[in-house]
Amino acid sequence: MSGVLRRWSRLHARRFRGKVMSEPALREDAAASRVMWIYMLTGIAIFALMALLGLTMRMGQAKWIALDPTMFYAIMTLHGAGMITAMALCGMGGLWYLMNRERALSTLVAYWAYALMVAGVVAVLLSVFPGKFGAGWTFLYPLPFVGAAWPSWATGLFLLGIALVNIGWIVWCTQMFGCVVAKYGGIRGALAWDLVFHPKQFAASGRHEPPPQAFAALVAAVDGLLAGAAGMLVGIALIVHWLSPSIPLDPLWAKNLTYFFGHTFANLTIYMAIALVYVGLPRYANREWHTSQVLAVAWWGTLLFVAFAYFHHLYMDFVQPRPVQYIGEVVSYLAAFPPAVVTVFGGALLIFRSQLRWTMGSMFMFAGMAGWIVGGFGAVIDATIDINSTLHNTLWVPAHFHTYLLEGVVLFVLGWIFHQLEERSSAQSSPLMRWLVALGVFGGGAIFLLAFYVAGADGVPRRYATQPPPGPEISAWASIGIIILLIGFLICLVEAVRLARLRRAVAP
Repeated sequence: MSGVLRRWSRLHARRFRGKVMSEPALREDAAASRVMWIYMLTGIAIFALMALLGLTMRMGQAKWIALDPTMFYAIMTLHGAGMITAMALCGMGGLWYLMNRERALSTLVAYWAYALMVAGVVAVLLSVFPGKFGAGWTFLYPLPFVGAAWPSWATGLFLLGIALVNIGWIVWCTQMFGCVVAKYGGIRGALAWDLVFHPKQFAASGRHEPPPQAFAALVAAVDGLLAGAAGMLVGIALIVHWLSPSIPLDPLWAKNLTYFFGHTFANLTIYMAIALVYVGLPRYANREWHTSQVLAVAWWGTLLFVAFAYFHHLYMDFVQPRPVQYIGEVVSYLAAFPPAVVTVFGGALLIFRSQLRWTMGSMFMFAGMAGWIVGGFGAVIDATIDINSTLHNTLWVPAHFHTYLLEGVVLFVLGWIFHQLEERSSAQSSPLMRWLVALGVFGGGAIFLLAFYVAGADGVPRRYATQPPPGPEISAWASIGIIILLIGFLICLVEAVRLARLRRAVAP
């Protein structure tokens, strides 16, 4: 594997921005490319495993297979934690690679972050198989400790695994934050403050504004460090309670910190992945995605809104201060504007009358923006307090986050991977191949996701191993959708291998 990655990296380095690079520069870019591929391929592998576990759960709910409830909840726990981590690894690898182009980053630090996260994934995996830990990936206190059907060591191992993932995430965020502020002249420069408020002086100074992907890096780093600190605090408290059960925790305090960590971490996977679109999609449109004043201000909003959007998960907690509930509703609505009005609309303008080259890469990136909008719209509906009281404990919630992860983040990542393969092989997929993939990934995905929305609107509860009617019937349709979707992903894999082999065949 390492030999293949080195060969891929060398060829890509020679084509880097169309420039003739020195041998040391070639080696540095090859090393950066290896970091990207190791992160991304690991994330894709974990995603594939979690997708199979998701199919197992839906087939169990459809009563196609016999699935013990204890095992169902254990699988559900692993599926949630593993899928979020998989998407994070993909986004982290891609964004690290892009920012390394702006300012050289230490590969050693990147590998340390990677190793910590993978060690955490292994620990969580062992807590479920064979530990059967099943308190859910949100591990809300006191669920891991009260009436548990799993051994105590499984609880401790799960908490340790989440802590390791979080430490790796904090290491990565720290490196990313240092990169952005050092490259662009501190926080003020990274925010493009002078571009927004003093545009004439900024233009006269000869300075360059941060590229769009740098805003994604800044938001991921700042909000990621805040969320990571919250996650570490509640994680240590839970581990202390596990070691000394006589030490109680405040459930509301624990829930706020848990959701601040988990919800923010999950949302940042989207913003890391959109950086790949900022760089990749313009290459198909033969245009540049410029940093404008509007784009900068939109990312300022994202920096703020992402940190407070988690409040909509606590509407039903009647002891939560009432003003906080209204803040959660307002912020959840405002969080939808930067991506919808600026990034997605900006992407539409980018490709309008551009004679866009339709390939696997551009197809995935474009479709991913549509999936992001649909999932975000579902989230805004759930964030409305009156509707939330009806929908929040139904399958509507997994409907919207499966949409923006599966038909958003995953497609952004696949788009970037195919963009890399297409560049290196100087080849494209045939129209027939693109249609087959579209039917599988988009068609199967639509059936799978629609089942979630229909079930949620009908009141089918989430996190139930055995669902009341019409849950089993809808789960059967969801299972069919997943199978079609997985076939589409399998075709993607075959095509990716073909392009990779073609690249190797033409490599000098």
